[in-house]
Amino acid sequence: MGSEGKVPTPQRIACLSLISKTGIYGVGCDLPGGPISWDLLPVEPDLAELRVRLQEAVAEYDAVAVEGITSAFRIGDQICRHSYVWHSLGLERLGTQVSDGSELQTPLERFLVRQAAEQLVDQIKDKRVLFFCGLNRYGSAEVLSRYTQHMLFGDMLYGFRLGIPIYRFNSFVAAAKRLARTVSRTPAHWFWPSTRRNPPIMPRFRRFFGWADVIVGGVSYFMRYDPKSLTGKIIFTNVHNDAEVEFFAARGARYLVSLTPVIDGTYVPLPVLEAALKLHAVQRTGDSLEDYYLGQIQRLALKPHIIDLAPEGSEDYALVGLPVRPAPVAEPVEQVELTPQTEVGKFCFVIHPLSFDHIARLRMVRALKHFVPQRLIEDAAAQMPPWPVGVIRNVISATGARAEGLLYAVPMTSKAILRFPPAFLYKRLLQVAEDAALHGCRLMGLGAYTSVAGDAGLTVSKSAPIGVTSGNSYTVAVTLQTLESAARRCGIDMARAKLLIIGATGSIGSICARMTAGQVAELCLVSPRPEKLLAFAQQLELEYPRLRDRVRLSRRARDFLPQADLIITTTSSVDPVVDVGELKPGCLVLDVARPPDIKPAAAARRDDVLVIESGEVRLPDAAEITFDIGLPPGTVYACLAETLLLALDQRFGHFTLGRDIDPWKVKLISAIAAKHGLQLADVHSFGEPVPDGRFARLAEINAGRLH
Repeated sequence: MGSEGKVPTPQRIACLSLISKTGIYGVGCDLPGGPISWDLLPVEPDLAELRVRLQEAVAEYDAVAVEGITSAFRIGDQICRHSYVWHSLGLERLGTQVSDGSELQTPLERFLVRQAAEQLVDQIKDKRVLFFCGLNRYGSAEVLSRYTQHMLFGDMLYGFRLGIPIYRFNSFVAAAKRLARTVSRTPAHWFWPSTRRNPPIMPRFRRFFGWADVIVGGVSYFMRYDPKSLTGKIIFTNVHNDAEVEFFAARGARYLVSLTPVIDGTYVPLPVLEAALKLHAVQRTGDSLEDYYLGQIQRLALKPHIIDLAPEGSEDYALVGLPVRPAPVAEPVEQVELTPQTEVGKFCFVIHPLSFDHIARLRMVRALKHFVPQRLIEDAAAQMPPWPVGVIRNVISATGARAEGLLYAVPMTSKAILRFPPAFLYKRLLQVAEDAALHGCRLMGLGAYTSVAGDAGLTVSKSAPIGVTSGNSYTVAVTLQTLESAARRCGIDMARAKLLIIGATGSIGSICARMTAGQVAELCLVSPRPEKLLAFAQQLELEYPRLRDRVRLSRRARDFLPQADLIITTTSSVDPVVDVGELKPGCLVLDVARPPDIKPAAAARRDDVLVIESGEVRLPDAAEITFDIGLPPGTVYACLAETLLLALDQRFGHFTLGRDIDPWKVKLISAIAAKHGLQLADVHSFGEPVPDGRFARLAEINAGRLH
């Protein structure tokens, strides 16, 4: 018989469990890299015994997983190794042969918690959440902090058994790294319930079970402290079998969210899945291990296992499971009539200094900056009220429609906007809206960071006396038009190209991905938050089934920079995020970010790549701007052009708001632009028009590579 008829031999994994009391043998499932089989082997709560069992299992199995203890904590982007555990178990010598799930937990658990929270948002929003161990659930806490601020971390309660609860996520963040260093130097049984032989003590800590509406933690915590009532509560934990489900049902829990991966109907312990993926990772080509994990989570289509525990027959019992929010129905693009208008559409637009250099042009600041700290000057400037600095007038469209606007300056740099609470900026924007309304303006556009800070205009729109738009719909439209035009001139065939989008889960990055996904050969998405990245990738693959296995994910841009033909960068970073030296020769970069993600000096070092701006819009010939916005005369940013177009078209309601940009609005504002005759300006690179010879140079490079 040929080799094609052979059934692959499963790779064998030993799962040494400090939690389970019963052994299970020969459990298996199929993964993209091949089948696996694992034996669940109980171990007494003693690290010396666990070390012996580890050494025996390493010799007998392809890989070993350890359940019930963690060898490292991930606090933000920093990994804090548990030194005591590493030395006690001899992990320095065993290396990658042993997995405890801590590497895979960060991307997977964040993703699963976010998916569950979206389905249970009405039950979770503004509720009280108890974390048994915040150090081991840092990613979950960061995700849930976007739904509620009422959090209690029990690391000092259920870990060190001290009566010190830590309230609020920000307080835990401030203490987390210091706490992790302390934990890493202490014996394991001081902190981990799964390594303790003695019975539970200090039962008064159980009162926090009553305080919480939501409880997050491993099964070992629940089993050890055994709360007698969990009535009505939502539990996030790692369920392994039906007996554990019954444990929570018997205590009256309302919803049980299991974060244990379920593959082929089988609970796969997280350390087992990590061990299996490490075995299969030797086949990967070029990806970092973290990116490989993201790709495998995406391919496995993992999701949280949400169990409704309401008793059958009760009012709360869900016969058809949890409601899933319906996907938005696509609307047809509105037909824009070419009707002339005589009334002048009045609007205002908000600008701000992108960097300290812009406010340093003021004579007073030039005098102060030599002996007053830069941050202090920025913070002092931010206290000043906004004021009108210029006008846009004589804007006459192809239909005869007219518009004019006021430019208002909010004296906050990009760093100051990020540093101050969103409510501070909201107050300034409302001051602009109220003053502009007195001058007859009926629409306010938000420029640069004022359009992305906080909730991207939603809160301001609820109180503003005039319409509000962020301008991001037309920014997307112009970005995509510029990308297609420039790619063609650079000799890049989009149908064969690899497109990298940096900031892919942001408002502009995500809509750019959705609207280009069907035009490119491969899509690479970068975002620092894996849970949003994975959810967005799933959405894309549902919308574009042909993209399955053609969407690649990473938290770091550098993983894809040497491979990308086209790059759109849309981050909100105040520091550069693209290393130009890593770019592929012939690469075209479209920098949508403000301030830019690539600095001119860095781009100047490469004459074989081209960095262009997101695309500006040329105003009608008679239009006049009385304030220098950093662009050539008669040229404006797309976000300003959107505000102007809506005023020309007499559309004074709210338009683009929030972080989810509607593709329908992108198409609508494009149609409005065509109606009024607005056109793209020449392609610019750092404020200068790109000469034809530069496009020809890239076209030659790409022609040489393709042929």
